Amino acid sequence: MFVAAVRLVHFRSYDDTTIDFRPGLNVIVGENASGKTNLLEGAYFALRAQSPRTRRDDKLISWGESFTRVELDLGPDTEAGGAHRVEVGYAPGQGKRVQFDGSEVATLEELRHRTTVFIFVPESLLLIKGSPARRRAHLDNFAGALDRGYEAAWRDLHAVLRQRNAQLVHVREGAAPMSLDPWDTRLAQVACELSRRRREIVTRLDDHFARIAALIAPADARWRLSLVSQMTEGADEAAFTATLKARRDRDVRRGLTLVGPHRDDLCFADVGGRPATASAGRDLRLFGSQGEQRTAVLALLLAEQAFAADQTGELGTLFLDDVMSELDDARRRRLVSLLAVSGQALITTTNRQYFTEDELASVRIVELPLGAAHVQIAAEASAVREGSALGAGADDVPSG
Repeated sequence: MFVAAVRLVHFRSYDDTTIDFRPGLNVIVGENASGKTNLLEGAYFALRAQSPRTRRDDKLISWGESFTRVELDLGPDTEAGGAHRVEVGYAPGQGKRVQFDGSEVATLEELRHRTTVFIFVPESLLLIKGSPARRRAHLDNFAGALDRGYEAAWRDLHAVLRQRNAQLVHVREGAAPMSLDPWDTRLAQVACELSRRRREIVTRLDDHFARIAALIAPADARWRLSLVSQMTEGADEAAFTATLKARRDRDVRRGLTLVGPHRDDLCFADVGGRPATASAGRDLRLFGSQGEQRTAVLALLLAEQAFAADQTGELGTLFLDDVMSELDDARRRRLVSLLAVSGQALITTTNRQYFTEDELASVRIVELPLGAAHVQIAAEASAVREGSALGAGADDVPSG
C-alpha cells in the first residue's frame, strides 16, 4: 500500500488541508517553517495514532482550536489489493478515536499491524544520541509489528519484571528470599525467549544496515549495527537463573532487576576492517559527527524497510525530513537511486538543487506553502467526503 492522500484538520500549522501523493518518490519543497515536517508528522500520526516528535497529543492541535483530526487514504500496490482509509481524531478530555475503513481500532498495536511506515524527523537523531531505553523501544516497536511472537515475548518479560520487582521490595521488607525462586525461574524463561528473538532480528537487520550504509555513509566507512546485551548468545535458562540468584542481594537493595534483556542497547559503530562487535570500532553515538549520526539513522530506517519487505512482501512508506542536506552530491545520487526502488518515499527539502533535473522530472513535487488554487480544490474534495465523528465538518469535535 502507499499513501494516496492525507487531510490535516487543525493539525499543527494546518487548518484544513488535503494533499495527494503517488507511488514512488514524492518531493515536498518549501522554506523553513512552511509546514514540511508537520505534514510528515500528520501522515505518520494517521498510521500510528501517535506522534514521532512528542508524547503530548495536545501539542498537535492548532493554536486556538479544540481538536485535531487526520484522514489518510491508502492506495493499493496492485490491482488485486484494496484501498483503505484511516482516520484519527483527538480532543483533550475526550481521548483519541481511531478508525480503519470505518471500523473502530481498539489498540495502537492493532493499528501498527495494519501498515508499515518509517519516518525520519529531527527528533529521530535521539535514536543515536538518546538513551538505551529509546533505542530498545524503537527496536521493539519495529520487531513487534512484524512478529507477534516477539511482541508476546516482550509483553511477557515486562509482566514478569513487574512481579519480580514487587517481590524484591517485599524481600527487602522482610519476606523470605526463597520467595523469589518462582519469579527467577519464570523470568529466565521469558528473558531467554526474548533475547533469542531480539538477537536474531538485530543480526538480520545488520546485514541490510551494512549494505545500505556502504552506499550513503562517508567514504571508507564500514558501519555495523550490533546488540549490546548482558545476555550472552545462546544463554540458557539454567545459566540465567544462576545469574539472577548470584545478583539477588544487589537486586533486593535496589528493589529492581538489574540484569536481563530489559537492559539491552543497540550500538552503531564504524568498525573499519575489524570484526563487527560492540567493543570494536568507533561508536557513532559518542564519536560520530552530526552528519554521520543523521546518516546512520537514515541507513537504519532503510534497513528496516528492506527487512520488513523480506518478511511481508511490502516495502511500506518512507517519510524523510531534510535528509539531503548532510550528504554530498555523490551520496545524494545514490540515495535517490535507492529510493527509486524502495516503494513510496515522501522526502522534504528546502532546496530543489539537491535533485537533478532528470530526477525531478519523474517525481511528484509538492510546493509549500500551497497556493490558493490547491486549497480550493482540496476544500471541494473534502466537502464530498463521507461524514462521521472523525470525518465531519471542521467545526465538529470527535467523540471518544
